[in-house]
Amino acid sequence: MMQAVEKWLARVLLLNSGLALAVSFGLLGTAQQEGSALLYGAALLGFLSGLLSLRRARAGLWGGILYYMVQLLSYVPHDGGAAFGIKAGISLGMVMQFKTATVVVNMFALALLAATVAVLWRRRRQPSSAP
Repeated sequence: MMQAVEKWLARVLLLNSGLALAVSFGLLGTAQQEGSALLYGAALLGFLSGLLSLRRARAGLWGGILYYMVQLLSYVPHDGGAAFGIKAGISLGMVMQFKTATVVVNMFALALLAATVAVLWRRRRQPSSAP
């Protein structure tokens, strides 16, 4: 049962990061100019983590956690200041508008982050299965 959940999480991570890679290369929509190095780095981290997760390596789960943590929050100030956010991959957001900024919480990334943490927590006592 848990192996099926792990494989499903790895496949979703590959899909999500594959979409992010396509966006970072300009294959889906216009090419990203601002923050493209961060987007490309996060997408590459997610893709490599997905491949490692398919091989049931713990490093893949840790990489997936990092990937979803980067995708979790987006911050856009209303005064035109520095914004932060990875805007690629699958995103279902909860938008909170404040007086000075808008914060978006990616609920899809939050759910997958929680599932990945749960899988890693469950595997904590098992011997490492890294290749």
